[in-house]
Amino acid sequence: MAPEILEGCSYKGDVVDLFAAGIILFFLYAGRRPFGCASQDEDDYYHYLVNNVSKFWNDHSDYYENPGFFSDDFKDLITHMLSVNPNQRLSMAEIIDHPWVAGPTATKEDVKYEFEERHQ
Repeated sequence: MAPEILEGCSYKGDVVDLFAAGIILFFLYAGRRPFGCASQDEDDYYHYLVNNVSKFWNDHSDYYENPGFFSDDFKDLITHMLSVNPNQRLSMAEIIDHPWVAGPTATKEDVKYEFEERHQ
């Protein structure tokens, strides 16, 4: 849930939905949630995302054996989709044009290899 909803503030539905999409995208890519609750007081990961984004990404990267698991483009996309300030979150048009989304896509063979590697 977006921080503005948790705080009981007014919000824009489309902006909140893009925050949720950032959480879902992170989960689909990483296989784990970026944080448990979008509250700086209740969740260390979210606190780091808001106040020390390098620590947020370093802590998540430590979970994987591959230090380059999260590309710089992916980090940038997610960081901006999950911005605490709703006015600083990316719009749908900005997300579509973002280098991570608009960049190269995996082939069928790439996907098969990745799933085999993750299974092991």
